[in-house]
Amino acid sequence: MEKGTDLVVVADPDKDVQAGFERLFGSHMRVACFSETEAALQFLKQNHGTAVIFSCFNLPGRGGTAFLRAAETIAPQAARVMLTRENSADAIKKTLNEAHAFMYLEKPCQSTDLASAMETALSHHFQLAKDRALLERTLAGSVKLLIDMLALFHPEAFRRTSTVRKQALRLAKRLGMKKTWELEMSVMLSPLGEALLPKQILARYRAARGLTEQERNILDRAPDQTRDLLKNIPQLEKVSEYLFLSGRGFDGSGFPKDGPTGKEIPMIARILKLLTDLWYASPESGPDAAAFEALTINKRKYDPMLLELAKETLMDDVPEERKRLVAECYIRSLRPGDVLIDDALTETGHELVLSRGHMLTPTTIRRLEHFHQAAGVRQPIRVERHSAPEEALIDTA
Repeated sequence: MEKGTDLVVVADPDKDVQAGFERLFGSHMRVACFSETEAALQFLKQNHGTAVIFSCFNLPGRGGTAFLRAAETIAPQAARVMLTRENSADAIKKTLNEAHAFMYLEKPCQSTDLASAMETALSHHFQLAKDRALLERTLAGSVKLLIDMLALFHPEAFRRTSTVRKQALRLAKRLGMKKTWELEMSVMLSPLGEALLPKQILARYRAARGLTEQERNILDRAPDQTRDLLKNIPQLEKVSEYLFLSGRGFDGSGFPKDGPTGKEIPMIARILKLLTDLWYASPESGPDAAAFEALTINKRKYDPMLLELAKETLMDDVPEERKRLVAECYIRSLRPGDVLIDDALTETGHELVLSRGHMLTPTTIRRLEHFHQAAGVRQPIRVERHSAPEEALIDTA
């Protein structure tokens, strides 16, 4: 019989039990056996599609009851079955009330009884999955309506969601992520904390103007506000945690200060961090070489695998002229001979200071400095850098 895709996890140190499951179900299901709790939980974290989880009561590690309770959080759609020799009222009570087990079976268990229990558990799993899919579609529609309404009052905060969602789905496909609902919800809700911030702080941040320590603290705590808003909504508990950690750098920088580092940060939070910063670094036309160069300057903040994959994935359909390496500079770093990639605009009024395609000279750079002192100029400024020596340039401004 051809092996199916249903995945069954067996947590029991008894090698005879493990062999029995392999013998009964290994030919037509995927069976993963473990002898203690932590390895089994780690496996579940990497295989959210698990259909059925079997556990013994006296499982090495944290015990069978605590294991099934933790498994419920990691794989809520999996049917959980306690298979044990413990038949005391206390054991049964803990199994049902604390572990929230779907079924309780006593050892030794006949093969026919175990096969019947597996069939019943699979049916329960399929019903949970069906209910979850319906709930996700309903919740997704509600979230979209909420975002559309909030965007009317705070369009600047939510204008990135459409672009970032498409980029996130492309990355998810390359990563082999089969379930993308939580990723999509995280992207759609990611600006929620920003929408609650004072608009002047966001304007200064987007224009690369300096922020006071108090303003920086307010900005950094936007993910915390988002988590507080979402954590009590059923089915969005994980999403709220991803958003809470979305400002956390791979190197341990950012918010929260005592949060996880490296690969301990959930993958969805790492994707959000990368794509949000990429969006801010990109022009209206989308990411280009300059945007990725800006991220590379602070590459320790990002998962190196994700950064490389994003560059490879999101740049594959970018016109060749936008793939050229350009510089992203603050005014003090501009050089004569640099050519503006975008219009140079004032920070608040968006008044045109210099148009795109303009080759900078010492005079035009001073003009930008004067405008910045008077009204502020949006920075950083993206330029194409030429190799001509400064003394060969003619100042025509």
